[in-house]
Amino acid sequence: MKLRVYLKGKIRTIKPGITFKEIKAKYPDAIKVGRIPTQDELEEWSSDGGCEALDGCWTEPDGYCEHNMPSWLLALGYI
Repeated sequence: MKLRVYLKGKIRTIKPGITFKEIKAKYPDAIKVGRIPTQDELEEWSSDGGCEALDGCWTEPDGYCEHNMPSWLLALGYI
């Protein structure tokens, strides 16, 4: 499975062989992300007037949740 992190305002796929621990040591603000939502999920959330944040909280499409995690739309660069 590919390791993906939210780093410097973008979702990035990490090269094989590099661990999240190594990334976190170099970039303390890095956030490990799991499955990226599908286009259909993003469209459904948008029509509901909100969006999930990286940690699963519900937030504004162009906002951050109470834990300071960006919405998926922000993290993926759609907004």
